[in-house]
Amino acid sequence: MRQSFPSMTTSRRTLLTGMLGAGAGLTLAACGSGGGGGSSHTPGGAFRTPAAGPAAAPLPGENRDSVLGVPAAYDRYPSAAEQFASVAKAPGRGGTMTALMQLATTPPPGRDANRWWQELEKRLNLTWKPTLVGGSDIGDRAQTIIAGGDMPDLFNVNHYFSPAIDRSVKQGAFTELSDYVGGSAILEYPNLARLPAWAWRNSSIDGAIYGVPRPTPLVNNVAFYREDWRKKLGLDMPKNADEVFALLTAFTKSSPAGAGVKSWGLSDLNSGFFAAMHRVPSTWRVEKSGSLVKDHETDEWEAMLEYMRKLWVGGAFHPDAPTMPWDQQRQLFLNGSIGMHAEGFNGMVAVGGDLGVIQRNSPGADLQPMLPPGFDGGRPNIAQDTGYWGYYSIPAKLRGDKDKVREILRVCDYFAAPFGSSEYTFVNYGVEDHHFTYGADGSPVPTTNAARLSELSMAYMCQPAELNFFFAGQPAQVAKNAQSFLHDAMPVSEPNPVVNLYSETAITKTPVLKQLIDDLMVAVVTGRKPMGALAEARQAWKSQGGDQVRAEYEKAMAKKS
Repeated sequence: MRQSFPSMTTSRRTLLTGMLGAGAGLTLAACGSGGGGGSSHTPGGAFRTPAAGPAAAPLPGENRDSVLGVPAAYDRYPSAAEQFASVAKAPGRGGTMTALMQLATTPPPGRDANRWWQELEKRLNLTWKPTLVGGSDIGDRAQTIIAGGDMPDLFNVNHYFSPAIDRSVKQGAFTELSDYVGGSAILEYPNLARLPAWAWRNSSIDGAIYGVPRPTPLVNNVAFYREDWRKKLGLDMPKNADEVFALLTAFTKSSPAGAGVKSWGLSDLNSGFFAAMHRVPSTWRVEKSGSLVKDHETDEWEAMLEYMRKLWVGGAFHPDAPTMPWDQQRQLFLNGSIGMHAEGFNGMVAVGGDLGVIQRNSPGADLQPMLPPGFDGGRPNIAQDTGYWGYYSIPAKLRGDKDKVREILRVCDYFAAPFGSSEYTFVNYGVEDHHFTYGADGSPVPTTNAARLSELSMAYMCQPAELNFFFAGQPAQVAKNAQSFLHDAMPVSEPNPVVNLYSETAITKTPVLKQLIDDLMVAVVTGRKPMGALAEARQAWKSQGGDQVRAEYEKAMAKKS
C-alpha cells in the first residue's frame, strides 16, 4: 500500500475536482523500453522511467519556471487560431470501448441528450460506454467489479478510496504496461510522454506500471489565508512559530471580518501546515541504517503536537473543529468566518472555485497561499503529495491483445492532450457556443446552463489540467502567485519514501492505526489527555501492526537498493 501524507489538508474538494519534484519518490533505476506484448517486468525490479517527449514550443503568454515540478503560468488562454492539434488521427478503430470512471460533479445526461458525449465518440472514432461512479463510492464499486470478473476496458484505480485495490493490482488484475510505456516505448503516445515522470513513478507499485496516471502538482494542498485580514490587523507576514501563533489567534480575537461577525483562525485540526513548520518527516523517515521511523515517532511530531495544543488554548481553532464535517468547515471559510483554509490551487481559484465565492460573499477579500515558515525562522519541511490522483488501468483479460491495449493507450493519449491544444480545450471546456464561449480576454467562459455543463462531468480522466496554472476569470497574477508559491515550496519539500512500495499489512491495518494516532492528536490538542499519552499511543501503534508495516516497507526498499 502506498501512503500519502496530507500536506496542508487533503480536502475532499481537492480530491474530487483536482489534488514535491526531481527528488520525488525513491531513486529508481531506468532502462530501455521493451517492444510490446506481455510485460517482461520482474516484480520488485527496476522501474523503467517513461521517456520525456520533445519539449513543446512556448505558447503566447506562457511563463515557464526553472524549478522542476513547477507548472507553467499563463497570462492568457490561447486563441482558437493559436491552438494546435496534439493528436494526428482518431485513436479508435470503430468499435466499442468501456470504462469505469470517477464522477466528480453532477451526473451527465444520456448520450442522446449529451452533446459532449456525441462529439467525443466522433473524435475518438468509437462508441464510448462509461460506468460513472461518484465520489468515494468509486473504491467499493471498483472492488465489486473486480470480484465479479466483468471488467471494463479502462479502469479507474484510486487506492485513496480503496486501499485494498492495491492487493488486486499485485495479484494480477491488470496488465503491466512497462513494455508499452516504459523507456522510449511511450513515444508512440506523444501526449502521455508529456506527463511528468513523478506521476508515473509514484503511481507504480514495486517498480511496475499498471496504469496511466492523472498528474497533479507535487505540492497540491496549500494553506490559503486572508491577506486582507492580516493587513487590516497591521501584522507582518509570519516568519516563525510565534508569529504564526500571533496571526491565527488574532484572526479569532480581533474581529478582522468586521463588527458583529465572529471569526476564527482555523476550522479543523489538520496538522499538515504545522508539521511542515516543525520539519516532521514526510510520513516516514529513512535513517542512515536504512531503517524507517514513522512520523509520529519523531521528536518533531511531538513538538508539533505541543504547538497545536498551544494554538487551541490560545483560541485559534473553532471550538467545533475536532468534530465538524468538512463541508461545514469549508462553508465557514466561504462565508468569511475563517482566516486560513487548505485547498489545491485548482479547487481554490479555478472556475467555480472557492476564491470567486468568497469574493462575492466578502468584497475585497484577498486570499494568498502561505509557505509555512520554519518554527525557528529557518526552512520548513513540506511533505510531498503523491503527484497523481488515481490512474487508468487495462484489465488482465486484454493482456494478450496487443492491438486493443495500444488502442486504449491511444484513447488515454487523447485525454492527456496538453494545454494549448484543441483537444485540451474540448476535453476540459467542451464545444464552443454550446458549453462555453470565448470572453473578451480570450478565456473560455462556461455556459450558465447547468444541464449543458453537467455533460462535462464525464470528462474526468488522465488529463493534465492541474499542471497548468491558468485560472479562467481570474487575473493573470493569480496564476503567477501560484507558480511563485511552488517555486519556493519545491526546494523545501520532502518525498514520502514508501509512496510506491507495497505492504499487505498497511492495507489491512492502516485505517485502525491511523485512527489511533488521529484520536490521540485530537485528545491531546483539546486537553482531554496529557502529552504523556503519546508514549502509550506510540506503543499501541507498534504492537497493533505498525512494526509489521515498517518491516514490510523496509524489505521492499532493500529489494530496490
